Amino acid sequence: MKTVLNVLCAFAATFAVAGCTTYESETDLNPEGPPMVRQVRMKETFSNPGSTSTSERRVFAFGTHPMASEAEAHPVMSATASGNGFRVIMDELLVGNHLEEIACRAPVDTDAFARVPLGATPDDVARCSAAQDILPRTCGGENAVCLCDNDAGCTVGVTMVAKGAPVGVLDINQDGAGDETRLIDGAVTFRCGALTVPMDLDASYWNPSGNQQVPAMGGFEALGPALVMLPQRGLPTNVTCQLEFGADVVDKQGLAPCTPLGGNIEDGCTPGDTTGFTFKVEPMSFENDPPNMATGVSKTTQVVLLANTQLDMTSVTTSTVVVTTTAPAVVPTYTLSVMMNRNITITFAAPLTGSATYTVTLTTGVKDSFGQPLPTPYVITFTTAA
Repeated sequence: MKTVLNVLCAFAATFAVAGCTTYESETDLNPEGPPMVRQVRMKETFSNPGSTSTSERRVFAFGTHPMASEAEAHPVMSATASGNGFRVIMDELLVGNHLEEIACRAPVDTDAFARVPLGATPDDVARCSAAQDILPRTCGGENAVCLCDNDAGCTVGVTMVAKGAPVGVLDINQDGAGDETRLIDGAVTFRCGALTVPMDLDASYWNPSGNQQVPAMGGFEALGPALVMLPQRGLPTNVTCQLEFGADVVDKQGLAPCTPLGGNIEDGCTPGDTTGFTFKVEPMSFENDPPNMATGVSKTTQVVLLANTQLDMTSVTTSTVVVTTTAPAVVPTYTLSVMMNRNITITFAAPLTGSATYTVTLTTGVKDSFGQPLPTPYVITFTTAA
């Protein structure tokens, strides 16, 4: 949950708040022309030299910085599929009202969040944070926040509020300001082919502060102003993705964001054109136990396959996860279980044959949670103990 100051600062691109960043602050790095994406930081998976193992690191996938080395700034062709987070650093402020919405005391439509109208001030928020019994007198007009938008009305505790009447801003500490904001669904996301990546709206946010000065605390992750984006269930594998803003996301001049070539704001870009930045996500892959080509494996072993992404659990069947061996050895009946939507465990109903070689094949019918298939079959073999 954000502090009250952060809540108000989230909308600082629309109105001035004491202690918050405004258009005249040092975060106005390049206010002329359209708002441009200057850098994008994200996590990539890379191969360790001289080894079959891989590691992860945060890099500038778009743009660069004078303090960044070549290894820290380059196009990303193997974005980490699971647990990735993005910092989209802008060259100027965006209108925060189109990026975040404020928490209300009860659902006002399909959820308990509402947009703050353009032109609203902290005083308007305070008037709509008043006690429930006086809200009808204090919260109204074109700048009112958290009004009921359900034809059947809205329920706040045991009170029924008519459509158009105030539900009230969530203000548990009663300081006259909202307690929480979240990213507006669709305000900013990634388009990966025909797929749209849903964001974790509560964990993602707009940070309207910072500049290109790298502080001692936070490093590159403190550059700003920035959108911090956390995908809800990771990224689709083996596909190229592009940044996408909602149609109403603009700067104070009403211009849509764009991505200048290589993040060079001197080159400029056309408002709304974000084709200048793309990245590719790593393919689906697995680690396994027992290891491939292992010998002396227990005849009562289970086989565990660890995916690098969440799986479509309906795609994990005995038709797509196949165990074979050669006669006279046999493959006992086996069952499959999936833990945390990504770890497959094969359990055999009876001991395996001793001194026999078994092959486990994951076919391309295995898919991630976005429906992206395993690009090629994944095959391991192991030999049991005598």
